[in-house]
Amino acid sequence: MEASDARHHRRVIALMALTKLILTADFAIVSLALPSIGRDLGVSPATLGWVVTANTLALAGTLIVGGKLVDRYGHRRALTVGLALFGLASLAAGLAPHFELVLAARVAQGLAVALLSPGAFALITAFLPDGPIRHRALGIFGITQGLSLIVGLLVGGWIVSTFGWRGAFFVNVPLVGIALSMTLAWLPRVATTRGEAIDGAGAITATVAMTLLVGGIALLGRIGVAPTTLAMLAGAGVTVAMFVAIERRVAAPLVPATLVRRPMFALSAFTLTLFMAAVGGLLVLSQLYMQRVLGFAPALAGLAAMPYALAVIAAGQLAPTLLARVTARRAVLGAGLLNLAGLTWLAMSMGQPYATSIAPGMVICALGSVTTFIVMMQAATAPLAPGEQGVGTALLFTAQQVGTGLGATVTMVLLDPGTKVLAADDFTIPFLALAGGIVVALAAVIFTRPAMVRDGQLKQT
Repeated sequence: MEASDARHHRRVIALMALTKLILTADFAIVSLALPSIGRDLGVSPATLGWVVTANTLALAGTLIVGGKLVDRYGHRRALTVGLALFGLASLAAGLAPHFELVLAARVAQGLAVALLSPGAFALITAFLPDGPIRHRALGIFGITQGLSLIVGLLVGGWIVSTFGWRGAFFVNVPLVGIALSMTLAWLPRVATTRGEAIDGAGAITATVAMTLLVGGIALLGRIGVAPTTLAMLAGAGVTVAMFVAIERRVAAPLVPATLVRRPMFALSAFTLTLFMAAVGGLLVLSQLYMQRVLGFAPALAGLAAMPYALAVIAAGQLAPTLLARVTARRAVLGAGLLNLAGLTWLAMSMGQPYATSIAPGMVICALGSVTTFIVMMQAATAPLAPGEQGVGTALLFTAQQVGTGLGATVTMVLLDPGTKVLAADDFTIPFLALAGGIVVALAAVIFTRPAMVRDGQLKQT
């Protein structure tokens, strides 16, 4: 490898890692800042939750469109626009005198992340050759996820305590400035694909469908089975059907038919949804258990989640080694069994102290789930054509978003933590339900038996 190529690869990895750090740490820091926002702006706890929900709905609703824009206009333009919008929205949120303006800024941040998430990850497959360098980048992606959680929990807590909740948003501005400078200096200009129009009808129906689906799942966890919840979920089903009908008829569909027909891609989206459901449920259950049963204060419960973040970093180092030595199928099966073991341990150890229940269970689950995520993302995106990378990555991240929300909702419904006093035994069935989802995912990997070969590639036979 020439020195110039190696330098370019390092720059691409650095840009990807910094962008991922900004996005993940922002979510953690803003979550810590919620109580301060509520006190300063006079917002009730129920209304305050919309700071997170508004961002999530905007992101989930536009991820597929964002991925298509990455393919259409190139990584440089997509990241430039996304970073600029994210930075301006962060500045606006920090200066906002009213809660409504904070919500508007959070929606704008969600729209920006819809460009940045698929754009940053797709840098790996667009600019790094398959093999050790790409595997190393995937590992760094996982490590950055863990480091971002630590930054959010530790540095974010200090920022909010020292500068107030506005500092949680202002901290993004200089980081975005650095990432924007790196994008403009290091990524090549790519000519716009002429003559290829964006599928407007598909973009609208996809946005409406995902917004209704994620919103319905969120409401299901908050108010249960109610007319509003059922209406949103039914609307999501109708608009999904409309989206499929539109995509079959247009000349340039939002989601290429060649993409959805790939067995490996479909399997990856399905299994990622179930694995991320386990992650979403685990994070909710572990925090509720530590605070409502073990009596941890919120700050202590945040520190108690550090083993999870450290295990995420370890998994980021483990995944590239597995990709280099075994097939993707074996790596997923091994990591899935590890995740299953962690959830089973948690279900069976309820009532025991933190050190023998939550701590080891979180570590085992993190090792399994993050390894699976990295391996499945590699296996699904490696065979994609350049014009499919952005939208393909966006679809997988959409599966991640839906899975995380679904897992959190299902566990909340099973746990029913409303006003009752929770006991240790109440947590057993929700953890077993999450384990059941992992069993279904493993069965899909075993019985579909896709042609997954070394390095996670799909053998087209």
